[in-house]
Amino acid sequence: MQLQLTYDPAEDRLLLSLGLADRTAGFWLTRRMTALLWQALWERAGAVIDGQTSATAKEWLLSLQQDEARQKQALTREPLMELKAQPVLVSTLKYGPDETGAHALELTDAQGKGELLKLDDGSLHALIRLLDETAAMTGWGLDLWRPHSTSPEVPPASTALH
Repeated sequence: MQLQLTYDPAEDRLLLSLGLADRTAGFWLTRRMTALLWQALWERAGAVIDGQTSATAKEWLLSLQQDEARQKQALTREPLMELKAQPVLVSTLKYGPDETGAHALELTDAQGKGELLKLDDGSLHALIRLLDETAAMTGWGLDLWRPHSTSPEVPPASTALH
């Protein structure tokens, strides 16, 4: 599966384009749906971590997973995928594990038209990365939760507390 995410300022929405084995599919994501998708993706990423892990350790492990996935992914700015059909305006998001333990993500419109995606850990983290990079271009001011950085930044001297 090929993933592509772009911001359309005229629509003020994100367009998630998927290259599937035999076709392409597109999904419009509103600001609200983007925030819900962000939360769902991180929840699924955290689901593979042992439930006995402390919240702080879980955040560090999530950050390590994301950093590892970033190193394995080669994102390119390919030409935009050509969609044969109009994109679906996502109004419902369902997620969880599928019967094999893969990450299941269902994106549908008000009429139930849409797609059930099955993502492995690498694809899940790729979508998180695309969403993170693209949402920053929207100007929506979303306050998206992120796990601890594996390379914490040192605050500027003027704001450092000792």
